[in-house]
Amino acid sequence: MKKLDKKSIRLLAYVGILGGLGIASLTLFTISRFEKAKYQASNSTQLAATNKLNQLLKADKNALEDENSTYYKAAIYWDEVKTIFEGKTKANSIAYQATAIPAYAFSLSTLVAFGLILKHAEKVKEKEDSAI
Repeated sequence: MKKLDKKSIRLLAYVGILGGLGIASLTLFTISRFEKAKYQASNSTQLAATNKLNQLLKADKNALEDENSTYYKAAIYWDEVKTIFEGKTKANSIAYQATAIPAYAFSLSTLVAFGLILKHAEKVKEKEDSAI
């Protein structure tokens, strides 16, 4: 079995560090975009349900309480949709933040690691050149 020289090991380490950080960054970025889309969809549904419920309550203030109201069933429906999507919107917002912040951190780490690797590679090259 052939032993790897220092240069090859260093190159593998550089690729491993940058590749790992880059893949983690892109993966979390993609997931955060998906979570943002879910948040926006649930938020728009929640706002639409709130708007419909407000329209019904404007037509009949007692639409949620009065079972004899013409708008009772519709008001109950839109109130339930609004309540369900308030919870979904909050959960989607938390999921979006939980993925967006690490994605940002990993992307910054990738850039910092790239700079540090370039600096380290330059020092090693200077050291090798001075040894020759």
